[in-house]
Amino acid sequence: MLTVEMLAARYGDSLLVTWGAPGDEHRMLIDAGLAGAYPAIKARLGELDCDIDLLVVTHVDIDHVGGAVKLLADDEVAQRVAGVWFNGYVHLEQFSDILGALDGERLTALIRARAMMWNKGWPDAPNDECGGAIVVRDVPPVVELGGGATITLLSPTPDKLYRLHDVWLEAITKAGLVDGTDGVRDEAEADRIADLLGSLADLADVRSDPDDAEANGSSIAFVFEHEGVRILFGGDAHSDALLGSLAHLAPEGERYRVDACKLPHHGSRRNVSSAFVARLDCSYWWFSSNGVRFHHPNDEAIARVIRYGSPGARLAGNYRSDRWAAFIAAHPPGENGYALELPDEGCEGLMITLDPPARAAGASPDR
Repeated sequence: MLTVEMLAARYGDSLLVTWGAPGDEHRMLIDAGLAGAYPAIKARLGELDCDIDLLVVTHVDIDHVGGAVKLLADDEVAQRVAGVWFNGYVHLEQFSDILGALDGERLTALIRARAMMWNKGWPDAPNDECGGAIVVRDVPPVVELGGGATITLLSPTPDKLYRLHDVWLEAITKAGLVDGTDGVRDEAEADRIADLLGSLADLADVRSDPDDAEANGSSIAFVFEHEGVRILFGGDAHSDALLGSLAHLAPEGERYRVDACKLPHHGSRRNVSSAFVARLDCSYWWFSSNGVRFHHPNDEAIARVIRYGSPGARLAGNYRSDRWAAFIAAHPPGENGYALELPDEGCEGLMITLDPPARAAGASPDR
């Protein structure tokens, strides 16, 4: 059994992954959304009948780390978390000298105070309190989890962590004061593009400047695999880092198979490039955002997964948002070659179950 819940993290991320046989379940929580979303996330975690093997805090933006600080400050929940992956100040020191503050330092202090397993098993540990930096130094490393699951790390790379050094204080300060990093979208520009473009194909080919935010570039992203099911969790990673790692996993000209992809940066047009989408053999695409403030997912990103992904695109979102309503109105699913899964009216969050695939005899599981 493998389920993924895109929890109601508002315009942030919080994904609960559960795998294993009944009575022997394992769980991983990827981020915990905004601090204001934590009560809803806590309520869901309180319903679980087993502990959380691993909390992955992908990076230091408030819509990913804010709820994690609340979680580790909560005795009732934190005692059920076995280990944490998080690249803090102590891990970035090996690349450069930096200062840290606010939520990143708060999270670090809580991990230390609770003597939690921190980045356990990663090499080049800076001290006895923790493991080394979670980073792709060359070939994407593979890490074994309990219950027969594995993680293949795709991001960050050393250069992405290096770029964060000089702006760590600024990034964390922004994380406490200004949510997100993609900027409030210029709706006048969006309306102008919509007026000029009549088809999804045109929309997919609109040029977008790549994301250059240092905090997003430091994001942990990986492929999770269990019983032949692969899911790419993109965090807020830059597409060039993801493409660099994918080049090691599938030969040039071949797509790398994943059964689902949680798109990077909530479906931002700056992170979901056509090249990234076309590198994957995937038809199931997940968008985590309520669309508030930063207007995610962007229409261009949605159009790219429909146009450049595998045929029969299935899209899924964890909110029945105004963003989706507008996209459906402009590009109805039945007429444009995609299906869309959203929560029931009045509900937030979405649970997805993925069954082990029935592969054709002799088919390679590696692509």
